[in-house]
Amino acid sequence: MVFLSEKHAAEPDDAELVSLSKRLVENAVLKAVQQYLEETQNKTRQTDGSPVKTEAAASGSKNEKALP
Repeated sequence: MVFLSEKHAAEPDDAELVSLSKRLVENAVLKAVQQYLEETQNKTRQTDGSPVKTEAAASGSKNEKALP
């Protein structure tokens, strides 16, 4: 059995919360930028005469595959 000291079991301090919040925001922004770039590239490919992707593939869904 593992016991945590009060220091580890206590709520995080303000500096930890600020650091975590910054990381979460940075990750969210990076994800949004990546999604935007992927969607922009998909639109560019569509106008270049490449096959049009299905809506699920264009939305960035990784669990669904586009039909040929």
